[in-house]
Amino acid sequence: MTKHNEIDDQIRAALAEVPDAQLAGPFEHAGVIELFLSTFRGRNRWITWIVMFWAITFFVLAVISAVKFFQTDDVQQQVLFGAAFIVCMMANGMLKTWQWMQMDKIVILREIKRLELQVAHLTARLANKSDD
Repeated sequence: MTKHNEIDDQIRAALAEVPDAQLAGPFEHAGVIELFLSTFRGRNRWITWIVMFWAITFFVLAVISAVKFFQTDDVQQQVLFGAAFIVCMMANGMLKTWQWMQMDKIVILREIKRLELQVAHLTARLANKSDD
């Protein structure tokens, strides 16, 4: 853990030397809730709304299926409701996996943009040194 903090301190020190360090954004990573909410912004926010609608729908159907499973005595009905519960929970899991992948994509894109900014500053600094 100490090694990680030392590297972070070195990166912060390097960013402090850059004139436009504020463009690099905050160094601290966003929390899970902030990342989740960030999927509702941007070009593809409508897809996130659709996914969340279906995730909630499948969860409600899974709860209803579980309640009905325990309320019936007919084995055929229990198999039907048990299968419906499993299918709804699997669909919900897949939709949540998609959501986590979107959150991961946002983090990766932020890091790539930070690297691009650092490379641009380094290129400008090297160009200034070669002019001298």
